[in-house]
Amino acid sequence: MKHLLFGLLFIFNVTISPALFAQELYNISGTVTDEDNKPLQGATVFISGAQKITATDATGHFTFADMQAGNYIISTKMLGYNSPSLAMTLHDRSASVLIKLQIKSITLNEVNITTDKNRERYLNIFKAQFLGKSADKKKCFIVNPEVIALNGKETNPNNLTLKAEADDLIIIENNLLGYRIKYLLRSFEYSTKSHITSFDGDSSFEEMEGTKEQRKIWEQNRLKAYLGSSMHFLRSVYTNTLLEEGFVANQMVKSSNIFDPRAYMIPNPVKLSKFVTRLDSSFVSYKFNALNISFNLSKAIRLKKQLPETAETDLKILNEKMPNEIGFPAVDASGKNSQLLLYLKEALIDERGSVYTGYKTFLIRGYWSEKRLADQLPFEYLPPEIKK
Repeated sequence: MKHLLFGLLFIFNVTISPALFAQELYNISGTVTDEDNKPLQGATVFISGAQKITATDATGHFTFADMQAGNYIISTKMLGYNSPSLAMTLHDRSASVLIKLQIKSITLNEVNITTDKNRERYLNIFKAQFLGKSADKKKCFIVNPEVIALNGKETNPNNLTLKAEADDLIIIENNLLGYRIKYLLRSFEYSTKSHITSFDGDSSFEEMEGTKEQRKIWEQNRLKAYLGSSMHFLRSVYTNTLLEEGFVANQMVKSSNIFDPRAYMIPNPVKLSKFVTRLDSSFVSYKFNALNISFNLSKAIRLKKQLPETAETDLKILNEKMPNEIGFPAVDASGKNSQLLLYLKEALIDERGSVYTGYKTFLIRGYWSEKRLADQLPFEYLPPEIKK
């Protein structure tokens, strides 16, 4: 693993432009009001997935300074009100927004079962699915579990549907990566029968203080978390350097046999120039429906040497034979393969790996879908070789 890290870092050094992340900066400002347009003081406002968080002043005003052009999701939280998020793009000028909060209605279905005999078991299930099964319970934990309302319905021990909500921000201390995370949870649902977890929310990151030795360990752990991550992949899409940075992406296709539920892969890796269009100096448009993605540096380097620069996937073959008849390999959903399917007609990606409307733009399966809060990095994170 050590050799892989050093090899990839060398590639970062030669493939990523020194000008990356060095653009003109702008401001995002705004006002938070209630439904009657009265300013709300003390509302928490933050940029989702970033290290930008503030509170509104007496006039309901807030400002985020020194923002580069890119995609942003602005989230707002105030007790007693709903918690909206606003997706926006910052292009060549500063922007101002108006955020109106509605009083949150309380329904009879909102039950906080803090005294329920099953709460501890439910809470442990929630933590595993929310933080990630691989998270070290002693080094990555929820500081304020009391704010989480849990509601479980089960017909038998093997058929549990668990839902969760939180009236306040969930605070997570991640001593593995050195971040204190505030998470605005809007919804959470997990089924033991289908093993499907879905949750919606926004996160705010804060650097933890630590000793020199701790910071060194955090830096190493952050790099490990970054390499092969969805953030790393999307940044590689932006720079069109998939193979150079260790990613092998293959187009997924369905069999024409209706009785064959499997997906298959076209053996040759995709050439992103066919599916990624540069819009300007800050954004690219990605229009690819379904990819199987693996992070394999040695294989990527070998493919880069073998394939000519003009190599293209021959899609005509799909109209001639069924995928399973021509020996296409089946998609392996296990291991460290990830499947990325585009929900919308396109994904607008900036150089930080941020996507307009967030990860709701994609359906993610496989390895990346198992990465939860304990593995997340803020958009400000840069690998050592491209830090200023």
